[in-house]
Amino acid sequence: MGNEGFVQVDLSTVEQEPTNENKVAVGFHRITDPTHFLVRVRDLSFPPISTFTVPAFPQADNLVCDLVAPRFRHRKSDTFTLFDGKTIARNFTMVRRPDKWNARFVDWNQLPNQISPLKKILETSTKVRLKGGPVLGRFAEEVYDKVGDDKGLILAKTALLNIFTKMSLTKEPTVGHETWFSFVQKILEIGRERFIALVDPRMGAIVRKIKDNIGDFPDYKNTEAKNHFGNMPAGYKVSKSKMFSIKSDEDNGNLQLTMAPAIDPDGAEVLILDADIDEEGRLLPHIHSLFLHKFNGGTHPFDIHEYLVLAYGKRPMGYELI
Repeated sequence: MGNEGFVQVDLSTVEQEPTNENKVAVGFHRITDPTHFLVRVRDLSFPPISTFTVPAFPQADNLVCDLVAPRFRHRKSDTFTLFDGKTIARNFTMVRRPDKWNARFVDWNQLPNQISPLKKILETSTKVRLKGGPVLGRFAEEVYDKVGDDKGLILAKTALLNIFTKMSLTKEPTVGHETWFSFVQKILEIGRERFIALVDPRMGAIVRKIKDNIGDFPDYKNTEAKNHFGNMPAGYKVSKSKMFSIKSDEDNGNLQLTMAPAIDPDGAEVLILDADIDEEGRLLPHIHSLFLHKFNGGTHPFDIHEYLVLAYGKRPMGYELI
């Protein structure tokens, strides 16, 4: 039969490793008729690479490859047109479905050097609380390692490592010598979307400078702070009107830094940071097509893992998804 081409399909994780996935469905349809598949094959395994015979131009054009895999998010290709007898190859990066994976953490004593700044802070943070949960105390060594099956703590620990990774890779833009994480002095609370910490007052001055001169800092934008008032830790007196916040733009990961001048339980003036990777944005515009869902109820930390790996490569993060 004439006017047929061939499409070679391979699947990789965000780490660019084989997906080792079974029961995958691969289909091809015109972009104008997404419910009518010209070719569809189910129950495939990847690896190996699969090759499909697909109608070519002029019988078919503006085609889309549609992939459904049990442990990964639905994925669609950009449009393409095949020509008679020609072969094209596509390696699709597949993003994990959070509910199909678990986190396996590196033990405290085995954490890589990249995590050392976080370890140093956790060693001196003696009253860490799980947001909405119990006091963990000093979240280091045995306490750090003994997460067990507590889903809330697993997600909070994952989010802590995610946000640390982002903040340790992002330098404040006014001078550019120090990372955002370098200002953190003590962790107060950890949760599935954020951590709350005491920080060096210099960080507040830098964030204020960026906010007041936002046109000079194109990688940042102003954002509302008052809706973070409910995240402030118990025992600290915070004036909602004195809070202020910025977030990085979409190209830089929507890292949101909310500052709250406060009085601590001993009556001392302190500065609180509410740090999170904003669930309303995306890390990089060019990977947006990989995420065909809308976040509801807050971003899952495993999604942020996928974003960070796509942006920064296989940098040690203190855990892996299994």
